[in-house]
Amino acid sequence: MKIALKYGISVALVIAAWVALKHFVLHLQGPSAQMADVALFNFTAIVGLMLGIKEKRLANGNKLSFGDGFLTGLGIAITYAVMTSLFFVLLLAVAGPGVMQQEGETSYVKAFAGVSIGFTIFGAIFSAIIALVLRKP
Repeated sequence: MKIALKYGISVALVIAAWVALKHFVLHLQGPSAQMADVALFNFTAIVGLMLGIKEKRLANGNKLSFGDGFLTGLGIAITYAVMTSLFFVLLLAVAGPGVMQQEGETSYVKAFAGVSIGFTIFGAIFSAIIALVLRKP
């Protein structure tokens, strides 16, 4: 669980920092900003999952089953999905609905379901691939 928290929180912090930078410093909007979000969110998730699963392998004496790697990655993905959703709730409370409208989203339920469920599903897919690559009997 320690690995899941360490890397899940790290991924969420990078995503939160990017969103804050994008909206409050760079003032990026539109389709190009949304594409940057997708690229950065996925890259950050993949790096966090790889590092976390690799740390799990090292903690197991350089051995890792697919199941151990997948469950570690899934824990990381659930952690960053929940933490990122909480960040967006806080952002919405502080900055108001204008931030969501800049992203082209008007339904709060769809937005938060998309973040939490989408991050978890893609995190599970990435975890399965990474665990398959990093497994070591």
